Amino acid sequence: MRLFGDFEMFNFDQWIADNQHIYEAFEREALAVALKRDRYSAKTIVEFLRHHTMITERSGEWKINNYATAGLARLFAKRHPIYAHLFEFRGRK
Repeated sequence: MRLFGDFEMFNFDQWIADNQHIYEAFEREALAVALKRDRYSAKTIVEFLRHHTMITERSGEWKINNYATAGLARLFAKRHPIYAHLFEFRGRK
């Protein structure tokens, strides 16, 4: 996977096409959180996934680019509008 040093170079649509399994794990955790909390941090979910997969998988770390966090949260809100309030969104630059 190519690493991106600048947000402007990061293409979420391309990244998510190659990493659907990461979105599915993010979605699973976000849905669990949404049943207990009104607001939460997408970054916390991403860090949980990094930690959990490091502990449970032998094949190494998942490559979750920090720039993907906002895209994961926005995709979740789009697919689950009833929980769109879970994450706070800032305007895009």
